[in-house]
Amino acid sequence: MTRPANILVVEDDAAMRETCAKLFRLEGFGVHEASTASEALDHIQQQDNVDIVLTDLKMKGMDGLSLLRKIKQLDPGIEVVLMTGYGSIKNAVEAMKHGAADYITKPFDTDELLTIIDKTIELTGLKGEVSRLRLELHEKYRFDNLIGGASMRAVYEKIEAARNTNASVLICGESGTGKELVAKAIHYNGRRANGPFVPVNCAAMPRDLIESELFGHRKGAFTSATADSMGLFRAAVGGTIFLDEILEMPYGVQAKLLRALQEKRVRPVGGAEEIPIDVRVIASTNRNVQEAIRNNTFRQDIYYRVGVIIIELPPLRRRVDDIPALARHFIAKFNRSSHRTVTDISKDALAALSCYHWPGNVRELESVIESAFAMGKASVIQKSDLPTDITGTLDGHGEQSLAAQGGVPTLSQVERGALLQALELAGGNKTHAAQLLGVSRPKLYKMMERHDVQRPPAR
Repeated sequence: MTRPANILVVEDDAAMRETCAKLFRLEGFGVHEASTASEALDHIQQQDNVDIVLTDLKMKGMDGLSLLRKIKQLDPGIEVVLMTGYGSIKNAVEAMKHGAADYITKPFDTDELLTIIDKTIELTGLKGEVSRLRLELHEKYRFDNLIGGASMRAVYEKIEAARNTNASVLICGESGTGKELVAKAIHYNGRRANGPFVPVNCAAMPRDLIESELFGHRKGAFTSATADSMGLFRAAVGGTIFLDEILEMPYGVQAKLLRALQEKRVRPVGGAEEIPIDVRVIASTNRNVQEAIRNNTFRQDIYYRVGVIIIELPPLRRRVDDIPALARHFIAKFNRSSHRTVTDISKDALAALSCYHWPGNVRELESVIESAFAMGKASVIQKSDLPTDITGTLDGHGEQSLAAQGGVPTLSQVERGALLQALELAGGNKTHAAQLLGVSRPKLYKMMERHDVQRPPAR
């Protein structure tokens, strides 16, 4: 085990202080001694070389608890272990509430003391690792790492506003547009960055278990409940819970979610008491919220609670100018994780990417760049490295793809692409597709007939 270099022993009993100091020196520690709390504070302020303070709880002048508070004000990274008699254990426990790492009762043997010191060193290492991971997460989801130009300006403004509040956020956008990335950017750049980020895929959770997964359950609440479970809301206390695809949540569970949002309390399945929670809620959906409300599959009152701030993510086909920057971002990402080095992407490859309609949005673009890494051999991604459905095969109607033409798409091609996209987004619902296109149902039918579209494209 790697041990810290320096321990400061604070004890007004000279014999006890010297005994501890000698033990630590024999174990290879750097040791400093102080007979009073004031002397210890002077040393900490003058010398930047203290990792752990071992202090008696009862001393003349300032006691160990007051010393603990002062140390945490000066340097929260210094760990404090208290020595106490049996009659002061209650005070030692109180000290741990104020940040003490541990305590040991007198009389103690050397092995017991060294075990506690080793545990404290391990705690210090874990705290350092947590800090490092949090820094990495902050860097990964830094606000200025989000890629996009003018078409994303409104999104950036909403993220900037959201990260400085605790208000609930609803992120709307097609699948693959980066809704979870935006949620993480808000969390890791906001007031709750040091708290947990708990993602929940509402569409993937078993419908009969979603309530217990979200709010927890008591042992025996149902057949498989063999132990208490605190649930995902309580796991997110102090941080953010991300309810991905919230419109897929069963209608019956939504009433309990509404109460959790309003009262900041949850009641586990099978429990009698409500438990307070301090959680920020960010939700997302790839569906039309207003249509779900009209169809009585999503409660309007939850929409008002969740959608305090609404962020609309544009699809990639409306962000064509961002494709070169996104492509190079993914190139850099795969350079770090692969054994190849790709320096750039060719102009004709970028032209092909820019002409494609991207039904899978940014997620699909990332997959295409990853595929090009696997297929290509040169240091620059070429058009030939891209999938054929992007680079110029004939579609089912004998029309050459826009990328293959190398020019501006015709109005007919634009209209057909918009028609297919609307039908896909509407899941085949022609009324909804017509609303998305801003046309009447009769005009939609004429468009379908003109472009020989008999049914919605398969998902």
